[in-house]
Amino acid sequence: MADDNDLNRVSKLGPEQEAIARFRMTTISPDDGKYAKKVDPLRMYLSSGAEWLECAKIQYVLLKTRKSFGQAEESDVRKVSRAIKKFDTLNASLLEEEITKQDQLAVLKELGRGTSMTIEALLHPGTTSYDILDTARSRLLKNAWNDVMKPEMLKSVRSLCNLANTYAGVIQVGRTHLQNTSPVLFSGVLAGYAVRLADRIELCDQYFNDLRGKISGIVGTGASIDMVIGEGKSMEFESKVLKALGLKPDYTATQIVQKEKLADVGHGLVTLMHILGDFANDMRLLYSSAIQEVSDRKGSARLGGSSADAMKNNPIDWENIGGKVAVVESGMRVLYDMIHSDFQRDLRNSVQGRYQPGMMMAQTYESFVRMNKALTTLSVNEDKMAENLIPVRNNPSEAMVAILRGEGWIHSKYGIGHDFVKKMGILSNTNKEKLLDTCLKDEEFQKVYNTLPQVKQQILRGEIERYLGSAQKRTEINLDRCCDLLIKEKVYND
Repeated sequence: MADDNDLNRVSKLGPEQEAIARFRMTTISPDDGKYAKKVDPLRMYLSSGAEWLECAKIQYVLLKTRKSFGQAEESDVRKVSRAIKKFDTLNASLLEEEITKQDQLAVLKELGRGTSMTIEALLHPGTTSYDILDTARSRLLKNAWNDVMKPEMLKSVRSLCNLANTYAGVIQVGRTHLQNTSPVLFSGVLAGYAVRLADRIELCDQYFNDLRGKISGIVGTGASIDMVIGEGKSMEFESKVLKALGLKPDYTATQIVQKEKLADVGHGLVTLMHILGDFANDMRLLYSSAIQEVSDRKGSARLGGSSADAMKNNPIDWENIGGKVAVVESGMRVLYDMIHSDFQRDLRNSVQGRYQPGMMMAQTYESFVRMNKALTTLSVNEDKMAENLIPVRNNPSEAMVAILRGEGWIHSKYGIGHDFVKKMGILSNTNKEKLLDTCLKDEEFQKVYNTLPQVKQQILRGEIERYLGSAQKRTEINLDRCCDLLIKEKVYND
């Protein structure tokens, strides 16, 4: 039993660590509380502080671009650069709450604290708040995907491919409607999920990297930019600013960047999560007491996944992933509604943008972190897989139907092969004998059986590993497809 010192985990934290941990106990979102450590890498992109700082950085890019138009000095740009290094996101937030009552004015005041009023007057050149905020969000979301989310997801694809190679040739009973049927390659199952995830990752990559920005003023005409930068120069100015930020302009923008592309991002994440959830549920079922084909090495050694049954080894990570699918999908209701705006802008989608797709991204990322952890300790019970195949070896009914269809065989009493096999299956179950043994008692079947090629006879005798068709080739195609993506993304298999 652990002693009191070991159980007092708070005492092991430093003052700052404890302050952060206690704050997390007061938060409403599980992303900041229960799952805080798992989503920490996203904080520099999706947090309120990240957003404040990104807005300040965009003001720097605006000023630097003004310099290229001959409207600012290099010394001005350097001063703002130094001010950003000292930019206090908390103070900016307090300035908005207590003084400016407006977020981008608070950004300007905070930058002004580190520069001068003269410099402050050069910032925000004909731009509106959502030139800054929508552009900042597009850039943060795009960078969060490229820097944090995509690498974690590619790790999952790589792990599935490595497992497929490790268990190449291992046969698993196929299951339709939760009933046993003809066999599959376990490596094929893994490779299939790997390529499905890979396809969705590429789609998400396309969506995230097509997020847009805008520097076109209060109603999107560029008129206010022209007044500051120079007549007819607003589109050139916008293009240069956004190029420096790694974004393309949204020429359909009004006061806001249009939100369809955020809905695309959400769609990509939801379909990605549904595939991950499908895989997680398969793992959960294979983990079950009734099947026992996979388990968790660490969980088996530790046990205690249940507060009531001390010997249970629950599929905790897989069930958590499965549960998060609906949580991620629920964000689409918000993203779809964000597309609507009364004329050039209203506050509805501004409020909604504080929640989505950031929360969807956090839950999706956390799910892949769980998956990667679970895959590293996944234990495959090949003996149990072989044992679960025995009923199919003894009763290869689907294979028999296919073989008899191939012969065009019709029984004089029972009709086509399917009907014959159905009748024989009932008899074999009643007599508790193998399907082939029952069938061979029928003279008409015995005659057609004797004319079958050797491989078909072997399949019917229970050598079910010969009944895999092109499964290996299909597996190789899927693994090659994943390999191409991993090489393109400079992620290599172990």
